[in-house]
Amino acid sequence: MNTKLKTIQMIHLALCSAVFLFALFTLFLNREIMFFDANPSTTAPFNPIFPIMGLITISASIFFFKNLISKIDKTASFDTKMNLYQSAFIISSALLEGGALFNLVGFFITHNAFFLIFAMANFIFLILNRPTKDKLISSLQLQYPDTEAL
Repeated sequence: MNTKLKTIQMIHLALCSAVFLFALFTLFLNREIMFFDANPSTTAPFNPIFPIMGLITISASIFFFKNLISKIDKTASFDTKMNLYQSAFIISSALLEGGALFNLVGFFITHNAFFLIFAMANFIFLILNRPTKDKLISSLQLQYPDTEAL
């Protein structure tokens, strides 16, 4: 397996681990005082901000990844394509991690488990964003000589 693919997968694992460990930490600290309330009038000023940011980061992640991948020159060398893919992947994953952590902070501040729904949505998208050989081949439209380098 290509060391660049392993590198991207290790970055992905680190980002997922950070979100997961912070979620465990906040759940452990708030386990006795947390509640669930989706009513905006009782949880105002935080209720609209955190979920909207979570959804915006998911949308922005998808948009930026597709936009950056579409700008990759199909005739470029394999290393150039991999470097650009890595940049697009890191930007996309950072947005997803940011949305998850933002909602976890909202939960940590307010003790409202409602924000965990949006943190979980960002986390699930982050997990599904894991780079694999097949995803690289389809995203970069690699052909035979380059596919063997993976």
